[in-house]
Amino acid sequence: MSALLAFTPEEGPYTDAIWLAGGSVKPDKIEDPMMDARSTVWIRAKAIATYLREMIKSVAPPKKNPGDLHVCQADDCCKPEVGLIIAMEYPTPQNDYLWSVNRIINLIMFEDGEVAASFGEVRILLVNASTLRSLMGLTQKGNTNKTENIAKAYEFIDKTRFPELDPESCDGVLMAMMGRHAASVLLGTSGEVPDKFLTALCRSDQRVKGKGRNAHAITNGILHRTEYWYRYERRRYTVAVKDASNPKKGLSRVNFSI
Repeated sequence: MSALLAFTPEEGPYTDAIWLAGGSVKPDKIEDPMMDARSTVWIRAKAIATYLREMIKSVAPPKKNPGDLHVCQADDCCKPEVGLIIAMEYPTPQNDYLWSVNRIINLIMFEDGEVAASFGEVRILLVNASTLRSLMGLTQKGNTNKTENIAKAYEFIDKTRFPELDPESCDGVLMAMMGRHAASVLLGTSGEVPDKFLTALCRSDQRVKGKGRNAHAITNGILHRTEYWYRYERRRYTVAVKDASNPKKGLSRVNFSI
C-alpha cells in the first residue's frame, strides 16, 4: 500500500495539502520449488521497499544551493526545508512475518542514504490497526470491511482522479491521513486536526504497562511513544569483533554509518 501526500503552511493557522500519488504495490509470486514461501519473504519485502524508495526519491525536493563557494559545516546544512513522514501499520506483536517485513522496509528505504539526505528531517509513524479503525470510525469485520475502508478513503482523496483504489491502497490513504495530522501538529496548526485524532496523537495522561518487575509508566499519546514515533538519523554505529584465531582476549571494533 502506498500514498503520497504533500502539504505546506499557508497564511494563518492552517496548512494546504495535495495528493501526489495513490496506489498499491505487490510483488509477483516467486515460483521456486527449492524455496519455501516463508524463505522468500525478504525478497518480496525488498522488492516493495525498493519501489517505494525510488518513488520517494522521484518527488523529493531539490537541495538548497547556497552558492559555489559555500562549504557545508554540518550534515543538515544544505538539506531542503521539507520533511518526510513514513506512516505504516505497527506490526502485530508475535507476528514474525509483519515484523520481518517492517525491518526490511526500514533497511532498504535508507540503505543508500539518499532518502535521508533529500529531506530536512525524516520521521517514522507507526499506528496500530485497531487504533486506525477506531479513529476512522470503521466497524465492519471480515470480507465486508474493505468496502467500508475504500468508502472511507474516498472521503479524503478524489475519486475522479484516483478511481481505482483497491483494498490495499485505501489503507495507504488512511495511513497518509494519520501522517498529515501528525504534520499539522508539528507545524503548529493542531487546530485543524479533528479532536479525536488530536487526542490520540497528543494525549499526555499515563498508564502502567506490564506487571511486577516489568511494570512501567507510559504516556498514551502516539507522538509521545518512541515505539510509534521516532526520527531517522544516519549515525555511526560500532560492532565488536572477536577473531577466534587471535590468542588475545581483546575485541576489535569496526564503525559503520547506518
